[in-house]
Amino acid sequence: MSDHPDLRGACQAFVASAFAALANEHVLPTPRYHAYMAVGRDYFGDSIMPLAEFIELEAQLDKHYTERFSEPLKREHAEFAQTYIFGLLEACINRCAQAGDFTPSGPAVEESIEELLEVLSTSTYELVCAQHVSHLTTASGVEIQIGDITIIPEPEDSHRFLTNRIQQEIPSAPRAWNRDLPRPYDPPHTLLIIRETTDTPDPYVVRSQLSAKLERFLLLARLLTAGTVQSDYETSGMTTLIACMNPQIHTSGKGMLDTLVRRTVRLTGDEAAVFAAVSDMIDTVDIKRDGIVATSFDVALDKYNHSHTIGSPYEHLVDLATALEGVLIGADNEGEGLTLRLCTRAAVLLARDDDPATAVFNDVKELYGLRSKLVHGGQIAEKDLRKVFTRVSTVPPGDAERRFGMALAYAVDRLRDLVRRAILARLCLAEHPNPAWPFTGHTAVDALLADDHQRDTWRSYWHTRLAALGADYAGGKPRAAVDTISQEDR
Repeated sequence: MSDHPDLRGACQAFVASAFAALANEHVLPTPRYHAYMAVGRDYFGDSIMPLAEFIELEAQLDKHYTERFSEPLKREHAEFAQTYIFGLLEACINRCAQAGDFTPSGPAVEESIEELLEVLSTSTYELVCAQHVSHLTTASGVEIQIGDITIIPEPEDSHRFLTNRIQQEIPSAPRAWNRDLPRPYDPPHTLLIIRETTDTPDPYVVRSQLSAKLERFLLLARLLTAGTVQSDYETSGMTTLIACMNPQIHTSGKGMLDTLVRRTVRLTGDEAAVFAAVSDMIDTVDIKRDGIVATSFDVALDKYNHSHTIGSPYEHLVDLATALEGVLIGADNEGEGLTLRLCTRAAVLLARDDDPATAVFNDVKELYGLRSKLVHGGQIAEKDLRKVFTRVSTVPPGDAERRFGMALAYAVDRLRDLVRRAILARLCLAEHPNPAWPFTGHTAVDALLADDHQRDTWRSYWHTRLAALGADYAGGKPRAAVDTISQEDR
């Protein structure tokens, strides 16, 4: 900006004047541990905006960047010079606090002015979303890349490693944390990072798109591995201290060790092709959506994903039972013999040597029966629920009598896995060009499955299709989950 020394001089004069005003209000100097100041929270703009130097800097910015700041109220994506002025001030405070030197003409202030001018000189910016998740790590214990997502496992001996990494990617992240360092505990922990460099005028749209990609990644990991992966929180923001968007944090409400059963996902870095293929199947499956508010499959997918969030296990049982019905019954729900048809279809499609048809049939019958009682106003005594859990094939012997909460968690985990495999089966059977069981139209499913050859053909087909994708492991019964404080077999 050597061509505009007046702008650089206006920046320096403003910072000196603002520092003096904040020092007079005992805001500065701030300690290094409180370096991330925010207007409206740590100080008020009415002590800064009347300054003559503020008014002059605003005029200079409006003059030099008319394409960015002129007539903001007449544009869809308005920008205001004041946003960047306060951004400059807070960046200077941050860097000065880190350096322990609040000299207005010092190198920390010069660095912040340079950043401001660099940010304003281009319409592009880089935005990062970083999501902290539990029960996910890498097989090697080191950082890997899958598609456009970086997976960074937390070392066992460093509980600040991931927050430090977030701050490296998003320098202003601690401002969103508001001095309350996010430190959930339900190991193993991993950070998922995705970024985009763009000139899209609305960074909040970009943030939402990146967040959705992370959610899709978690959905795929859950579908393919039966992992109990849960999101703890997500931090998003720019890669510069001075930016057009403040950093944000979105938390899930997850507490410490509040997941009773765990099945950790250990990624190798070779999953990119499989993840992409299954994601493409979800996006291209033949479902009529034009003019449709919601489809049974879309709702089922959402309920399956939602079952990995913190919430009532009874709510998860209801949601998962509804999801199983949406996947295996869908538009064929005429009411008559619904439970029997659901149990039969699940048993026919999902049975394996390690998970026989009788076990699938009986588990669906027991767990779907719970859903009916919960939804239709029935009352379930604890002793009756314990009896149900003793009949669910994956609940460890004795847990129903001794550890009621654990038995309930294992029951939810079993139903979640049946829904997972049902989703994969339907995706494969509905795949073009010759879908055996399409989502559109009417297929006489029960009549077809009455034939022994047809049953074997359908069951074999979807497993063969997964194997062709390199995901044959995804169609089977997963390894047993463990309670969250126990060691886990790999």
